[in-house]
Amino acid sequence: MAPLRSDVFMIDVATHFAPDLIGRSLSKLWTARGCELETALTDAGSMYTCPLTSSPISSPLLLSDGCIYEEEAALHFFRTREKTEKSASKPKQALRLGPLAEAVEAFLQHCNAAGYRTSEQLEQAMGEAEMPGTPWLRRVSILEASLAEARMEADALRHHSEEAQALLESLRQQAAEKQELAARRLQRAVRCRFARERRRTAAAVCLQRWWRNQRRSDTKKPKKRRGKAQKKGAAKPERPSVEELPSPVPATLPMPEYTELLNKQHQQYARIDEKDKRAVLDFFLDQLMYDSTDFRILIVTSSDERALGLRKVLQMSKAVQYQLVTMLKQDEESKRFKELRECAGIISESQLRQNDDASAANMMVNFDMPQTLEDYMDRIKRVDPAVKVMSLPTSPEEMGVIRQVEEHFGIVFRNMEGVARFKILQNRKALRNKLAATGSQRQKML
Repeated sequence: MAPLRSDVFMIDVATHFAPDLIGRSLSKLWTARGCELETALTDAGSMYTCPLTSSPISSPLLLSDGCIYEEEAALHFFRTREKTEKSASKPKQALRLGPLAEAVEAFLQHCNAAGYRTSEQLEQAMGEAEMPGTPWLRRVSILEASLAEARMEADALRHHSEEAQALLESLRQQAAEKQELAARRLQRAVRCRFARERRRTAAAVCLQRWWRNQRRSDTKKPKKRRGKAQKKGAAKPERPSVEELPSPVPATLPMPEYTELLNKQHQQYARIDEKDKRAVLDFFLDQLMYDSTDFRILIVTSSDERALGLRKVLQMSKAVQYQLVTMLKQDEESKRFKELRECAGIISESQLRQNDDASAANMMVNFDMPQTLEDYMDRIKRVDPAVKVMSLPTSPEEMGVIRQVEEHFGIVFRNMEGVARFKILQNRKALRNKLAATGSQRQKML
C-alpha cells in the first residue's frame, strides 16, 4: 500500500516559487567564477540592497512578491503588521537563498574541479612556454634537431638502398646473360656432337660398303697367269688388319635421330603416388572437355592387364563423358580411334609398337612410365611430334628417366605437380564431405 501524503514530509519548492524566479534572484546576489560564487555587483558597482533597510543583504530571504529582503527586517515587518491589523493574516511564503547558494557552489566545485584544474594547468603551461629559455622550448629545439638528423640518415640509407638495388639488378642481368650464353653453348655442343656422330656413322657405312664391294670384286676375278711382268717370287698385296676394318653398323637408330621427334614445349610430368594416379587422370580427362575440342588421347600402360583394369575403372568414372577405346588388338574397335573426334584410347606398351592406329593420337599420357631412355623415345616416335605428352612418375627410378631425357636433349619438362596436388586435396575434401553427409543421413534414419 502506497503511503499517504500526510505520512511523508516533502519539500517542494516549485509549488511556491517558480525556478525562473529563483534563478533571477540568485543572479542578483551572486555570480559564478570558476568553482566559487562571488558577490554580484550592479552596473554602478554597488551590491544589492534590501528594500526595507537600504543596506547590503547578509541573510537573503525571497518572498512570494518576487523581492529579496533581509531576513530579520522582513520578519520584523510581518510581526508589526499582524499586531496592527486585527484580522487574521494569511500564511506568508518565504525562501532562504543562502543555503541554496551554498548548494550551488558545492555543485560547481564537485562538477568542475577536475576541468578547472586542467584549465589552470594548461594556462600555466602556456604561460611558461611563452617565456624564453623554458624547458619546453629546449625540448622542441632538441626534437627539431633530432628530426633533421633522422631525415639526413634516412636520405643516406635511401641512397645506399637504391645503389644496392641497382647493383643487384645488374648482377641479375649478368647472371641471366651468362646462363643464356651457357645454354646456347651447350645446345651448340650437342648439335655438333650429333653432327659428328652422323658423319662418323655415314663414313663407317660407306667404308664398309666399299670394302664389301672390293672383296666381291676380288673373288669374281679369274686368276691371272704369271707372265713376264709378274715373277714367281713377287709379293702379294697385303690385306688390311682387324684394327683397320670399320666398326659394325648398329642395328637400331642412334639417339640423335630422336631429336626431330621430341617436342620440347609439350613434355610435362607430375610426381605423385601410385594411389593418386586415378584422381590426376580424372582431372586431366575432365579438363579436356572444357579446354580443347577434337582430341584423341592415348593412355599407355605397362601391360595388357593394367590396360583392361584401367578401362573398367574409367567406365565407372564420371569424369569421362566420351568414348573409351581399348587398343589391345588391331580390330574394328581399334580403328574407331581414328574415326572418332573425341575419344580416349587405352593401349599397352607392347601393343603400341604393333598398332598403327596409335599414330592418330594428338595427346599421350604415360600412365605407367617407361623404364629406360630408349623405351621413352620409342613411345614418342610412335605418335606425331606435335603431341602433348603427360608423364606420371611415382618412384625415383622413373624420375631418373625424365632427368636422362632432359640432360640428353637439353630440354626441361614442365612440372605439373602443384596442379596435381591441388586436385588430390580437392578430391579428399569432397570425399570427407560425402562421408559426413552419409553419416548424418544414417543418423536421421535411425
